[in-house]
Amino acid sequence: MENRINNNPPIGIIGGVGPYAGLDFIRKIFDNTIALKDQDHVNCILVSCPSVIPDRTDYLLKKENERGENPAIGMFESTECLYNAGVRYASVACNTAHSEKIFLPFLKMVKEKLSGFEVVNMLETSAIHVKKMHPEIKCVGLLATLGTYKSRVYHEYFKKEDDFDLIEPDENGKEKVHEAIYSPVFGIKANSASIKPQAKELFNNEIRKFIDRGAEAVILGCTEIPLAVSPNDYKILIIDPGLIIVRKLIQLSNPEKLLN
Repeated sequence: MENRINNNPPIGIIGGVGPYAGLDFIRKIFDNTIALKDQDHVNCILVSCPSVIPDRTDYLLKKENERGENPAIGMFESTECLYNAGVRYASVACNTAHSEKIFLPFLKMVKEKLSGFEVVNMLETSAIHVKKMHPEIKCVGLLATLGTYKSRVYHEYFKKEDDFDLIEPDENGKEKVHEAIYSPVFGIKANSASIKPQAKELFNNEIRKFIDRGAEAVILGCTEIPLAVSPNDYKILIIDPGLIIVRKLIQLSNPEKLLN
């Protein structure tokens, strides 16, 4: 019997990093699709296998000789599942995973073993989007994990030579943001189904500090932060890379179904 799914290949999400971020990506795909009935929605597949993908920040913060398995390996195994299911466009639902120490080995495996498969870079796509849609914005605050801050991966795309002033919290602020994500008591990872007010307030405090420092926009540089931060609560632009990348995936696979 003909596999009709192959006639309309699904969008792929490499999830499990963390699990609720992947789920949020799928919801955003639905929210940004023109659909009046079930059958109008785009085909999409989420592979969420956190058991095979070590924590990205933990990997990056350790000394090179103390690191365990590169998360790129588990990310690739998840991508193989998507490839075998007919997916040809996908993105990783994690900002820290885009650090070159993880992302470049991952892309190398994909290129060598999965012919015709494209992993769309979330950070690069977000930078292109901001430059095109908001050329007036120059000072941008970044909320992220300690691993993302250390790797400075966002600085590769929001460059000073492009007139961007990408600002980060002070060292105490970085710890507070990281705690709001990772705390076993009130962090997002431990309480994804019911975000704690303490986590929300820590993010809000850092956003307010960014505004005081002249930020015109703030990047939610961890895919779990949008679970706790509502863009409508602020008078400045809140940039959600997850939203930008799922819209790009719809545009690549089913452009006629992208909601304006």
